[in-house]
Amino acid sequence: MIPRHRPPSGTLSLLTTAAKSAFRRSNVPELELAWQRSLDVQHAVWIPSARWAIARTIQSHTTTAAEVVCPVFNCGAVHHAVSESGRNVDYRDCAADSFLMNCSGAASGSQAIVLSEIFGHRFSPSELSQPLIHEAAVRIFDLAMGIPTTNDMQRMQSGDVTVLSFGLGKSLYAGWGGMALTNCNDTADMLRRRRDDELQSRGAVQRTRWNASVVLRTVAHEPWIYRRVRAKTDRPNESAANPQNSFSAASHEWNRPPTAFHVAHSLRNLRMAGEWAEQRLRLLDEYRIRLQRISPMVQLPLNDAAAFSHFSIRVPGSIRESLRKRLWDNGVDVASLFPFPAGWCAAEQFPLAARAATEVLNLPLSNQLQQRDVVRVCDALKRAVDELSALPSTQKAAA
Repeated sequence: MIPRHRPPSGTLSLLTTAAKSAFRRSNVPELELAWQRSLDVQHAVWIPSARWAIARTIQSHTTTAAEVVCPVFNCGAVHHAVSESGRNVDYRDCAADSFLMNCSGAASGSQAIVLSEIFGHRFSPSELSQPLIHEAAVRIFDLAMGIPTTNDMQRMQSGDVTVLSFGLGKSLYAGWGGMALTNCNDTADMLRRRRDDELQSRGAVQRTRWNASVVLRTVAHEPWIYRRVRAKTDRPNESAANPQNSFSAASHEWNRPPTAFHVAHSLRNLRMAGEWAEQRLRLLDEYRIRLQRISPMVQLPLNDAAAFSHFSIRVPGSIRESLRKRLWDNGVDVASLFPFPAGWCAAEQFPLAARAATEVLNLPLSNQLQQRDVVRVCDALKRAVDELSALPSTQKAAA
């Protein structure tokens, strides 16, 4: 079975890293320096999670009366982060035919703005030059789903932060944690100080359990066992649409420290990141070539030359779940990120985000995917689309 996503390292590679790190101490400064040098940025700060860094950056750069501009179409973790920041939130709809936020609107120098680059899609220079973004007090580039480049770092103004995630389903998965990148001395100092104050140390047994969970999750995403594991959990549904039910300020994303294995794993991911990005770009091209004339019902993503987390297409909401079921039956698991955040917003006020939430279909993309896997996914999708197209409209949703 082709999983909807896979960790970047296979089980054997992960076990090798675990063995090499078994007798080492966690060296966070080494990891931070490696990221700093690789991306030519002034500061790289290890963080317990992307949501933690988003919340703490907002708190440090704004007053309690300030607003946070945040995209509605987003990961529930980001909605949780802006909520935990304690600021008022100004939600924004998607731009037309895009998964990214509409960047037009009035500016306020007291605002913080979260620029979530969904699925690794980047905001264009013209979008970043809009007053709403350009004049914000602080801009947080949420690149949790992508693989960063030096060009991404050059977009930052003084005080801005780019946030990466090493958490579940991410391109640079290492179990937990992430990296905050900034050219601002004060911001870096604040993040390190808050992090060191809030991390909760644990004994050897608990650290071993954390490490083991990374290995077990990697094994669970091996194609030979994936179907059985996934079928027992959430075949093939996503988590609840209400992020208020899915996240807690007491969760480990706010206080789990790194282990030696986590640091070693993250260092290896950094060394491989450039190669992995190139692999993803080649697979993206393969998807586009094979699906470019598939059907008017299928809308392909724009090509902005970035290494995406998924190849995210759009299909009519009335047939999406039927497509997912048919793909599952043909050995392909696909995601449908993200559900509309009904706990935070009213769908009628954000029609483009609500539509995106019902239409998005995330085809698999990872550095462990082969060209033949993409061919298989595309062939299965074409068959499913052809079969559904042949049905009367009244039968398509139930098929």
